[in-house]
Amino acid sequence: MMKRPAGFGQQYASAFQESSVADAYAFRPPYPPAVFDVLTRRLPATPQRLLDVGCGTGALTRPLTALAIPIDAIDISPVMIARGKDLPNGSNPLIHWLVGAVETTTCTPPYDLITAGECLHWMEWEVILPRFATLLAPEGYLVILDLDHQPMPWSADLGRLIQRYSTNQDYQAIDLVAELEHRQLFRVKDRVATQPWIFRQSVDAYIESFHGRASFARERMGATDASAFDQHLRQLVTAHTQTLVDLPLVAHIVWGRPLVP
Repeated sequence: MMKRPAGFGQQYASAFQESSVADAYAFRPPYPPAVFDVLTRRLPATPQRLLDVGCGTGALTRPLTALAIPIDAIDISPVMIARGKDLPNGSNPLIHWLVGAVETTTCTPPYDLITAGECLHWMEWEVILPRFATLLAPEGYLVILDLDHQPMPWSADLGRLIQRYSTNQDYQAIDLVAELEHRQLFRVKDRVATQPWIFRQSVDAYIESFHGRASFARERMGATDASAFDQHLRQLVTAHTQTLVDLPLVAHIVWGRPLVP
């Protein structure tokens, strides 16, 4: 069994159980509205149930209640689930919030759609992909989503700043879908990238959003480094804008069938 890169190990994934990360998570950009149009088109005519894994505070789960379909939302972080319940639509009775590891938590299949938004890299691939294969309805899909934004004027300098202050010095970028295909754990049916969608937030909110990421948990950075990172990032951003940041967001959506190798 081939191991995942060290930068996706439990010692880093556990940062999402820190209170400060859950608090800052609310400042991370949402998924563009076009994402939910794509997900709706993946559903059969009479869908019965959805599963959102690694749901965090419900960035996918809560908007998906508009489909009027029961949703199981699983995350290993109790504090993330607690924050999600308090956010808009978090108390919707269609959502069944579950705290636990995706690899072992009891579910209520079959699911017409399993969504995984920016989370699979933290999980045990050789365990969860075969499990997803047993949880999906015969015509169901696993949908893997990744959120990115087009380059900003400060992107190059930001990359160097992240490298300097990140608490995850083992991180290395990977093509997750290609890794899963290579391990014969996933077969791609199709993929799409949404058109750029502008998300506007204050400079303060933009800076705080970084602390909603595992590598920049305030508890792990320490007060001195967290303050220095914020100050340096503010200098980069305010050289171009004093009040608002317009992020041109692009969602990459891949759907297909998980495999039992």
